[in-house]
Amino acid sequence: MEKQTVQLKEEELLALVDKNRALDATYKLIEIILGTNDFDEMSQKIADIIPMALGYELAILWLIDDQYQKLVRTAVSQTIKDERIMQKLKDSMKNSSIALGYHENLCIKAISEQSQYVSPNLFDFLGPAVSHEDARELQQMLRTQLNVATPLMVRDRPIGVLIISMSKNTNDLSDFEKEMLRKFSENAGIALENSKLYKNLKDAKNDLTEAYENLMVINKMKDEFLTVASHELRTPMTIVKSYLWMLEQQKAGKLKTKQMEYLQKAIKGTQRMIDLINDMLNISKFEQDKVFFNFQQVDICDLMKEIVTSFEIKVSGKGIYLKFDESLEDIFVDIDKEKMRDVVMNLLDNSIKFTDQGGVDIGIEEEVDSVTISVKDTGSGISREDLPKLFHKFGRIDNSYTIASDTGGTGLGLYIAKLYIEGMGGKIWATSPGPGQGSTFWISIPKSEIRSKIVTQDRKLSRPKNQPITSLK
Repeated sequence: MEKQTVQLKEEELLALVDKNRALDATYKLIEIILGTNDFDEMSQKIADIIPMALGYELAILWLIDDQYQKLVRTAVSQTIKDERIMQKLKDSMKNSSIALGYHENLCIKAISEQSQYVSPNLFDFLGPAVSHEDARELQQMLRTQLNVATPLMVRDRPIGVLIISMSKNTNDLSDFEKEMLRKFSENAGIALENSKLYKNLKDAKNDLTEAYENLMVINKMKDEFLTVASHELRTPMTIVKSYLWMLEQQKAGKLKTKQMEYLQKAIKGTQRMIDLINDMLNISKFEQDKVFFNFQQVDICDLMKEIVTSFEIKVSGKGIYLKFDESLEDIFVDIDKEKMRDVVMNLLDNSIKFTDQGGVDIGIEEEVDSVTISVKDTGSGISREDLPKLFHKFGRIDNSYTIASDTGGTGLGLYIAKLYIEGMGGKIWATSPGPGQGSTFWISIPKSEIRSKIVTQDRKLSRPKNQPITSLK
């Protein structure tokens, strides 16, 4: 009776030892997880924990390469003190991968079936990456009798396998020990997956940083090239335009009707080229932070009246209307007058270009802190899919190509308009019910701060008629 009691105490003591080892391994794993984000370092430390904390002879970590459908050896425990054995491991495991289709390998079976496999032969887990003879020699040198393969699971998905080689035989391997290896492998799998994701993000960040730096260098070279090329082109194109104008004015003799027709096309083409060069220079200046704004207090109503007048001939030629409420006055904004003129003229030019019937209405609405300008036409309209393409460099919408090819246009006007308006502290956008239903372009600009203060002060001093003045004592 006494002998049975002592036997029970020994079993309990061994169970406590196993639990203590399991806790020690778990604690060390937590230390690794908290102590490093480096994937390679974490892989190696996980492989080293098993022999150190659990008293096993060897641990090998294999991970799945989904792209090439193979199992790749990631880490081998480095805790063996015998240099001969370490050299044998290194020489034997030169082949570092096993195809996932090689189902005779118990690691592949452990992964595919998501279950633990046990075998006395190390070759069952390493073949064909390691030869049968090398696997047998390794076991003899390590003096191991049992090998266990446990899949590394992450959210019910295998990402690899952990091989443990130990001096125990099959009968000495307890259920608790198997479960402990499962739990350890599960936690190690999660740690490795998170570290791999972190590594991928870090690599992606480094790649993006490098690509961005290269792009900035290329972009700077492009800007410099465009600036030089545009400057070099503008002078000869201006000379060509001057000579074409002289021909148009028939300074060198009278031209025939067909010759005049060809000349008009040449003049339009030359002007289109000059406009493109000027647009490219403007964009290049913006991207090199060389654009300056001459802010001044401007009555936006007066500016609109000036602009409308300049379009009278063009509008009458197309047989459409251009309306603006002439009674509007004294709405002040702080803007660069000439840049605002360029923006509004560009919007009007586009609206007239794409409007064959009806016309264009210009509106100004005064709000508390801003002034909103609208350019509304009854033209071809813009589809919902095309609206996001506006205000981008070379942003042309699909239904504009045919018209633009006849009337000119660089695809840069709205992009430059956006740069100008945002540079003046405002915003610009467009709306349209759809194709064939016209479109509206909107500009919102902050009100003049000086004029707003004056108006506010005037309102404080003014009083309704017939209201008696009350003295305050």
